[in-house]
Amino acid sequence: MRWAISLDIAMRTIEGGPGSGRYLISAADTGKLSQFIRSSDLDPGLQLIDTLGPVSAPHTAVYDMAHTKAAELQRLFAQSADLKIEPDQPLSMFGNS
Repeated sequence: MRWAISLDIAMRTIEGGPGSGRYLISAADTGKLSQFIRSSDLDPGLQLIDTLGPVSAPHTAVYDMAHTKAAELQRLFAQSADLKIEPDQPLSMFGNS
């Protein structure tokens, strides 16, 4: 069996619109991500679903949020390049081997 993860989604512009979805927020500097996670508790538009990585220093956080909020965060993150956001995509299995 082979598992594939689409890597082209990271560079796509997130488009706002009606509805919500799951988004991954990540950072090379785990301190920056931890700081964002703490501050996101104050924003009712962000629902933390899970974190990935060591408990004391996660490298990725999974959030449920409105698509418009995700687009807003992408624009904000582009200014500093400390954090990045991308849509959470399900893993897909393909091939016969």
